[in-house]
Amino acid sequence: MVDWLGSIRMRESSPRRVVLSLSKGTLVTGWGLVLAGAGLAYLGWSVSLWLVLGAVAVALMGALLGTLRRRLVFDRAAGVLETTQGAFGLYRHAIVPLFHLRAVVIVARRQPGAVGALLSNARYLAYVDRRVGEPVYLDEARRCADLLPMAEAIAELAELRLEYDAMSRAAGDV
Repeated sequence: MVDWLGSIRMRESSPRRVVLSLSKGTLVTGWGLVLAGAGLAYLGWSVSLWLVLGAVAVALMGALLGTLRRRLVFDRAAGVLETTQGAFGLYRHAIVPLFHLRAVVIVARRQPGAVGALLSNARYLAYVDRRVGEPVYLDEARRCADLLPMAEAIAELAELRLEYDAMSRAAGDV
C-alpha cells in the first residue's frame, strides 16, 4: 500500500550521468506526519498522556521520513558512483570507482510466510553488485517493470552486465 514511500526515482539520465534520489512523496509525507503528530499532541494534551505519547511517536517518525536523504550519482566522466544517505542531518558520503562494480542485478524474492502462488507474493529487488564489498542497494518493487528502466540506464552508463534472476529466487531454488 505504501510501496512508493522511500523509493528511488531517476532524476537525471544522460549518456554521461545517471542521478537517483528519493521520491518527493517521502519528504512530503514525513513533514505531513510531523504536522499531524504535533496537532494531535496539542489537541490530546487535555485528554490523555498516552494520546500525546502516540502523537509524539508519529511526529518523530515523520521527522525521520522528512529528513531522510538518499542520492546515488553514476558519473561516467569522473568514473565514480557517489552515494549520499542519512537522516536527521547526519549524512554519510561515499565514492566508489565504477571499475569496482560488477553488475546490476534484479532478483525476485519471496515474502516471508508466502502461501499459494509464489510469484504474486514476490518482491523484486535491484542492486549493484560490487567486486569487493557489500552490494549497493537501489530499490525494490512489486513489479519488475518498475525497476528495469533504472537498471538498464545504470548498466548502459557504467558498462555493467545486467543480471535478471526473477524465477529462481521466487521459486525458492536458492
